[in-house]
Amino acid sequence: MQAELPDRKSQSFAFGPFLLVPGRSLLLQGGVPVRIGGSAVRILTVLVERAGEVVNKRALMDCVWPGTMTDECHLKVNMAALRRALGDEPGVTRYIAPVRGGSYRFVAPVRAGSPFALEEPPTCETPPSHNLPLARTRIFGRADEIDLLRRDLDEARLVSIVGCGGAGKTTVALAVAEQAIDAYRDGVWLVEMALIRDPDLVASAIAMTVGLAANFADMLPAVCDHLRDREMLLVLDNCEHVAAATARCVARLLANTTGVRLLVTSRTPLWLGGERVRWLPGLGLPVFSGDMNADEALLFPAIQLFVDRAANALESFELCDADAPTVAEICKVLDGLPLAVELAATRIDSFGPDDLLRQLAGSEGPQRQCVLPKMLDWSDELLATRHATLLRTVSVFAGTFDVEDASAVSGLPQVEAARALAALLAKSLIVADVDGENLVYRLLDTVRDHGLRRLHASGEALATRQRHAEHVCTVLKRATAEWAWRPAGEWGSRYGRFLYDLREALASFEKDGAHGSLRVRLSVAGLRLWDHFSHTEECRRQVSHAIDHVDAAGLSGSVDEMQLCAWLAGATMFTRGFVPQAMVVLRRALQIANRIGSADYRLRCLRMIGIYELSTGEHEAGRRTLEAFAFLAAMQDASALPESETNLALAELFLGHLSSARQRLERVLAGDLHALVHSHSVPFSTDCTVDAECVLSQPLWLTGSPDAAMRAAATAIHRAPDGKFPLSSSNALSNACSVFYWSGHFETCHRYVEMLDAHVGRHGFLFRRPVVMFYRAALACAQSEVPSEGAISALEQSIAEFHAVHHLARLPYHLCVLAEFLAKRGRLADAETTIRAALERASATRERWCVPELMRVQATILNAAGQTHEADKRLLESMSLAREIGALSWQLRTGNDLAQSWRSQARGRDAREILLRVHGRFLEGFGTRDLVTAACVLASLQGHESA
Repeated sequence: MQAELPDRKSQSFAFGPFLLVPGRSLLLQGGVPVRIGGSAVRILTVLVERAGEVVNKRALMDCVWPGTMTDECHLKVNMAALRRALGDEPGVTRYIAPVRGGSYRFVAPVRAGSPFALEEPPTCETPPSHNLPLARTRIFGRADEIDLLRRDLDEARLVSIVGCGGAGKTTVALAVAEQAIDAYRDGVWLVEMALIRDPDLVASAIAMTVGLAANFADMLPAVCDHLRDREMLLVLDNCEHVAAATARCVARLLANTTGVRLLVTSRTPLWLGGERVRWLPGLGLPVFSGDMNADEALLFPAIQLFVDRAANALESFELCDADAPTVAEICKVLDGLPLAVELAATRIDSFGPDDLLRQLAGSEGPQRQCVLPKMLDWSDELLATRHATLLRTVSVFAGTFDVEDASAVSGLPQVEAARALAALLAKSLIVADVDGENLVYRLLDTVRDHGLRRLHASGEALATRQRHAEHVCTVLKRATAEWAWRPAGEWGSRYGRFLYDLREALASFEKDGAHGSLRVRLSVAGLRLWDHFSHTEECRRQVSHAIDHVDAAGLSGSVDEMQLCAWLAGATMFTRGFVPQAMVVLRRALQIANRIGSADYRLRCLRMIGIYELSTGEHEAGRRTLEAFAFLAAMQDASALPESETNLALAELFLGHLSSARQRLERVLAGDLHALVHSHSVPFSTDCTVDAECVLSQPLWLTGSPDAAMRAAATAIHRAPDGKFPLSSSNALSNACSVFYWSGHFETCHRYVEMLDAHVGRHGFLFRRPVVMFYRAALACAQSEVPSEGAISALEQSIAEFHAVHHLARLPYHLCVLAEFLAKRGRLADAETTIRAALERASATRERWCVPELMRVQATILNAAGQTHEADKRLLESMSLAREIGALSWQLRTGNDLAQSWRSQARGRDAREILLRVHGRFLEGFGTRDLVTAACVLASLQGHESA
């Protein structure tokens, strides 16, 4: 009987410390997933399955990319990344051996088996410890410099690699960083400064690289705070064009952190104290070369580099004794500058060594005093016309680009663009790397500057930049459409690189009135990108600028203006507070939405207007607006109904309709919310489940279910990690602070206050900063028998901050807390003034939810002033109102005070009766502060009666 073939999907291949599971596109090293793309896994699978055989490049390409027209450079770049991941070093082959002619052979022993017979491999990747590129170039003659730099980093926190353009500073820095990955607890992170042109974005570039999403105009303090306790190496690459800003950032980082070290590459030092500077010279050259043979010549790194790159350009090239002096002289003419040597070597297919030397040493060749610019000009002139055109046009890209991008800006069909890119890659004029499944290209900073100069000289700059901007618009519109369904991490990886091109395109037309329409469309296209990466302050600036040009662009009253106004309102509210300007642009957006019939933006605008009104204390107006939102949602978009119910419940809560708010939220959470996409807040989308759960915690506590309230608050935080819905995380943390403070669980409250503080730091939600200040100060006051003046001053400052950002919801309660602690401090006149202001504010805004507590605190102040009768009267009024609005927890707190007052007046039986009546209605929460107090009071009253 024929043996049954194994299922290929279940096969695995073990070699060295690696396990390859082709069916899962997974390569493990010691049980940990290795970061390589799917194409590299498929290449490895082909080689491993044919271990020991020579597999030619055509066969590999047909197996890995069947039925597609794939250029050989795809194979080369993926192979470089794969060999690097496996640990194959230049000159040292452990697993994959290159064979002359572009073939490869897997040389290590392989054990075939099933992954299910082994330990089950993990299904998700561990967090990366670096962001260094997968593909790397072979390094010649820099071993001493790399070793010195590694030692420098052990001894100094700031090390700068300095040299002229084309000296290989980035290559050396990446080699040092690669060796240092395991030396830093929090990893090694490459910050590509060449991607930014605005010095104000240096700190933002660092923040984005290290995973800090924040929205501040000045990001540096947030970066310093985020990195304060980290142990990591930051590689700041190509800093010369933003040297002053980089120096300021580095100085602050060094002053505010202890475990962060910095490796900087630039054409000049940063000139900071403690900076260790290493100047990077050209590669080693022979002093005399007249009679050297090939073996002698190949002892020198510059010649090794030339021969390696020449062999890539012309497979038949080998250095012979006769050519050795000529090649040595070529390298000397180029001062051993690595990029210049590479560019020259790639021309060996057009010129023999002697002709190449004549070209370089003659009048048309580069002059020694400016080797690289002349070398680039010379290389450019030798290119085919379409290749030279492509090189000029792709210089408009800020960072990486792919074939589609290159085709869009050059006007070449994608097939031709792919061939031209392959030719430029072979000539070392561009470099390539693997980005997931895609091959992406980039220009070295020096080559990009050269390309831009050529582009401007050609007269094609404006047309090319227009094509670039239009392409960015097209891609970002596609990205916006995909955001709702594509996983957040995947979406960010796919489209994050366009953030730099968006900036580049906007800067190109910043002062160009003739292209105002294009700039407006670019700003609209970038809205979701800025939102996803939490660049809300940048979004606010750019959108505000775009709105200023709407009229001149002929887009007044357009969909574009509507979108910009709505997003500007959201960005302003969440980063600068509920300022009047936000309402102005919101009403403009709503006006346009009503006129053009956009139900989506009518919903967005109504929701934000309602939130604005609630947040500024206009609770009745807010409820009316949110009722209009709910009516429109019921008519035109059922997916918005849970949001409308949650926000209406918040309005009811403030107005004192506690039972109705609780029931509304419980109905929302009883529904199926999992599949809903919640997008009616701009710029931040929210998670309706999280929002409903955290708002529900408030009426739960107020209506007498403190344990359920704390569970709801904690569950909301658990469901809202810092991810796709940062605003929901902020809401959850803010509500949790109040619930745990009311419950007297001060340690847990403190933990959530600090979490909220960190969250504000990450995302720049400045309207939440006063919440942090308030509860931090309130905790300090509550945990002291007599609050300190410093703690009371901090409480007063927090209330001033609430006013500064116009966040006036709950202001009566905040004033109430301040009044209570002023009274405890003995400042009775100030306390009375403050509680009267709180009551007047509550009356003016109809904010009834906390009025029983305000009355209780006023009674406390009256009692402290010796007005016992008036105090008791106020306590009875407080209990009556609490009963009316269903605030059982306020009723209990007031009952505790009244019972203690009556006990002191020898009315123990009355005291016990009134407190028992409230206490008996509680079914949970017996470990919370007020219920513990009530139990103690009742016990003392029982003992008093017995006596």
